[in-house]
Amino acid sequence: MARMSWREACQLDGSLDSLQHFFAVPPDYAQTLTGGLTNRCWKIVEHNGNAYVWRPITAITQAFSISRVQEYQILSAIFEHGLSPKPILINDRGLLVDWLEGESLVEHLSFEQLLHALVSVHSLPTTRIPVAPFNFTARVDHYWMQIKPELKTDAFATLYHDWRKAPSLAEVPATLCHFDMAGYNMVQSEQGAKIIDWEYATIGDPRLDLTLSIDVSGVNEIEAIQQYCQLRNIEGIDDWFEGIKAWRPRANMMAMLWYLLAYQLWGDEYYLHQAELLQQQFCN
Repeated sequence: MARMSWREACQLDGSLDSLQHFFAVPPDYAQTLTGGLTNRCWKIVEHNGNAYVWRPITAITQAFSISRVQEYQILSAIFEHGLSPKPILINDRGLLVDWLEGESLVEHLSFEQLLHALVSVHSLPTTRIPVAPFNFTARVDHYWMQIKPELKTDAFATLYHDWRKAPSLAEVPATLCHFDMAGYNMVQSEQGAKIIDWEYATIGDPRLDLTLSIDVSGVNEIEAIQQYCQLRNIEGIDDWFEGIKAWRPRANMMAMLWYLLAYQLWGDEYYLHQAELLQQQFCN
């Protein structure tokens, strides 16, 4: 992470200029934050020690269909429940939120912490969250349409067309879903585990959210489903086993397209390799 003066930061990232009127006095310093592809963010610290995270709107967020306005709306509706940072400001250049002090759980997240975090998010009331439900087909179509023809091999194209429709499943109540719940998006604070980076969050099928977290974290699937349903007092557990079984190939295909698009944007062979690994899983 690179630390620099506020003036230097504004010269490096013009979106920070949109915050000039928010701060009565220029901040003490700004610091780049490490993170995922869509997470080119800044930690901003005032002279009194108050700290914030600036989450800009960029060509990358637009490529991945990320809306900072939607992120702001979700955080505004849920921050009082103590799971997320407080949103401070939204404008046409990005989103400013409170900095959450604590230790990243990227290497220390326990199985129980992950499940309790998912249950906590899925138990939040959704009536005050003014966002459209997640549309799986629209999301993967958005990714596919942006990928250049030379990357659309027959293998990738076949998987996209085979799995672009959401599964037909027994319905379960839609919930708020984070869609990127893992240790790298959790912080252990003095008040307990907190969740950051809500840029993919929306209302959707919690079985897809659980599928994504199981795969990213590498936890035991059967145990995860059983304990999750127990924590939420869910009796129809078969619908969850069937739901996760149906969502998994679609989640893998969506991740495959995400990596392909990431490779196209950055040119890093790592992302192409990840896309190819996911494609190969369908053949095994």
